[in-house]
Amino acid sequence: MKWPDVVSEETLGPEREEKRMERSWKIGDVKITQVVEMSVEIGELDGLIAEATPDAVKEIPWLYPDYANERGQTLWSVHSYVVDTSSAVVLVDTGCGNHKDLPLIPNWGGLNTAYLERLTEAGYAPEQIDYVLATHLHLDHVGWNTVLRNGRWEPTFPNARYTFVKDEFDYHEELTRGDTVSEDLEHAVEYAGADPDIHRQTRLVFAESIQPCVDAGLVDLVPENHVICDGVRYTSTPGHTKCHHSLTIESHGEVGFITGDFIHHPIQTARPGWSSRGDWDRALSADRRRTFLESAADSEILVFGTHFAGPSVGRIVRDGDTYKFVAA
Repeated sequence: MKWPDVVSEETLGPEREEKRMERSWKIGDVKITQVVEMSVEIGELDGLIAEATPDAVKEIPWLYPDYANERGQTLWSVHSYVVDTSSAVVLVDTGCGNHKDLPLIPNWGGLNTAYLERLTEAGYAPEQIDYVLATHLHLDHVGWNTVLRNGRWEPTFPNARYTFVKDEFDYHEELTRGDTVSEDLEHAVEYAGADPDIHRQTRLVFAESIQPCVDAGLVDLVPENHVICDGVRYTSTPGHTKCHHSLTIESHGEVGFITGDFIHHPIQTARPGWSSRGDWDRALSADRRRTFLESAADSEILVFGTHFAGPSVGRIVRDGDTYKFVAA
């Protein structure tokens, strides 16, 4: 596909209308449903992957039009996946949430989206969720853990077990104390141009989105690669954060893989060495990404991108000496 020469006003507008409120796929007997919180405003994450300049993006023609626009700007989404095994309902990554205080990315704070309505329209009321999982504890992956009621943050999913990898939880909890600068948050401040008090954001995320669930007795801290329920398990994919985990779903010989920020954008399938500026260890992230892409290429593994705009689910195929993401 040739990169277009004409720039459309629609694509370059400040926001893209979100039309993919809900879509579903099957992994064996497991149903996986995408619930979108929001499309990211065009340009807001420019520079998050430093090497992904407009000219560099245009060298990868298959990114247009779903994952990059005519100008060569990358496109992004914030959404969750509901994994329904028929015996358990698992919600993976809960986005930014409404009314949150997010000084690292101010435009993502104070939201008032219809996320819970979309979740319910997809067939899952908050009371039906059995497990809430987080690939990692960054602000855009735990926000809907809680809702604001009568001036207090309360768990959104009262019957769920909030199941976090212990090492990831402990690492971020430690960041809420003291004044040691952490590399991942420092990079986040750099690209977001936000509040220089990087520890303040971590403390806010814990206070608003995590601690209320702990106080309610709903949190389970689990080891690496923990099996959540039959067919659903955490899979260690460190690099973006120290203890980042993706999710592997298996049923009747079929496999799905929910990336989290292990693969932040489809461009990283074509350029696996390009790590996000917010990664805790960029070299480790790139190395683990290359290993995964090599193992998944030309297989039937269905990949679910957590921030992929456009068609967010597809397969990895070889493309010369690298790879590309092909929508399912």
